[in-house]
Amino acid sequence: MLRGLAFLLLGLTLLGGCGEDDPDIPGQTLAGVWDLIGYADHGVWATASGSATFGADGHFMVAGAVTFPGEPVDTLTLGGAWSMNGDHAILTTSDGSGEWALSFSGLEATLTLIGPDPSNVIQLRRPA
Repeated sequence: MLRGLAFLLLGLTLLGGCGEDDPDIPGQTLAGVWDLIGYADHGVWATASGSATFGADGHFMVAGAVTFPGEPVDTLTLGGAWSMNGDHAILTTSDGSGEWALSFSGLEATLTLIGPDPSNVIQLRRPA
């Protein structure tokens, strides 16, 4: 099922959706280093570990592991360009892009791929 994270970022161009928090408030940005703490592929949740870095230069890198129930650990290495547009994040790899609704809660950020339900979700937490 890890195919989902790679595939959803590779070749998806989706529009629409909304979030609740304003990423323009100080601290409400993806810029920086995050721990990867959760991932769902079309509604199926996996355990996740690793890190995600969203650079001020507009590049991102995710490196870690994802394990879906009953499946072996799958490594994850993904990078490309990123940008924010209000409460959305655009993640672009060499194969395409996807638009994600973005919400913040304390030290955590949740990205939800905009598209048909059940959607894909990436959960991140700022390191303490």
